[in-house]
Amino acid sequence: MSTARVRRIMVKVPGSTSNIGPGFDCLGLAVRLHNEVILEAHPAPGEPICETAGEGGGSLPSGRENLLLRAASLIIPDLTRNRLVFKAFNRVPVSRGIGSSGAAVVAGLLAANHIFGKPRFSLDDLFERAISLEGHPDNVAAAIYGGCVVSVKARAGFIPFPLKPHRDLAVVLCVPEMELSTAQARAVLPQDYSRRAAVLNVSRALILSSALERGLWDRLPEAMADEFHQPYRADLLPGFEDVLAAARDHGECGAALSGAGSSMLALCRRGPGAVKIGRAMSEAFSRHRVKSRVLVLRVDRRGARISRPG
Repeated sequence: MSTARVRRIMVKVPGSTSNIGPGFDCLGLAVRLHNEVILEAHPAPGEPICETAGEGGGSLPSGRENLLLRAASLIIPDLTRNRLVFKAFNRVPVSRGIGSSGAAVVAGLLAANHIFGKPRFSLDDLFERAISLEGHPDNVAAAIYGGCVVSVKARAGFIPFPLKPHRDLAVVLCVPEMELSTAQARAVLPQDYSRRAAVLNVSRALILSSALERGLWDRLPEAMADEFHQPYRADLLPGFEDVLAAARDHGECGAALSGAGSSMLALCRRGPGAVKIGRAMSEAFSRHRVKSRVLVLRVDRRGARISRPG
């Protein structure tokens, strides 16, 4: 009698917001909004498949073009030797600037790395592979390591540098009912920037890193201003400037585009004021005939985690 069995591994990966104003392509913050993914490796060979429920359940591909399988192929080159079945329940909205693609890449890498027992690659190795697929490090760094992570380009690759966000930090996300792809948002960016823009962003990023760790809420409005991507992406999102202004007018916070959008972000002190800020942002969207929902979240400090379901 055959003793072959189906192997299973579960991965829980947080969504993330990135850029956070001046930290373009290098700053990511993990949030307590998770995708849960189970990978099954069957003893018989067969074509791999992805089954998706929740966010993106009706639109994400089920075959090899799915990011889960594209990531898994970086760990398991032959995806047919043991039939792989990914079963994902997504809570992170798709194409809204909350790290859905980064979460999928990290989930696929981690699950494939652990499905057959002892992992072949370290977290740092997986980080480099995630960047090769995602194209930039900010979201995948936050998804893997948790918390707030600055990714620095070095000769041998990217180095993740963790910050320690204040325990009272609240992450307010206003999520419109419109998608905005990263490719579309990147297409409007210039190839070069002025010295003035570079100096402004560097100075604000320095303030932002300290303000996030020390809870300097009154410094966040200026610290989260940006010259690199927001001015060029503003026209892609109806009500962009009004939503930013509404957040700042209704509480002590910094406001910015979340990732490449379409979601808008406010960082502030946890409490009733965070809900008020989120409501004001949603109402500003409504004035431009854009429906939205508000998520008031805490920072996920653990990052991706692995378990074996019973």
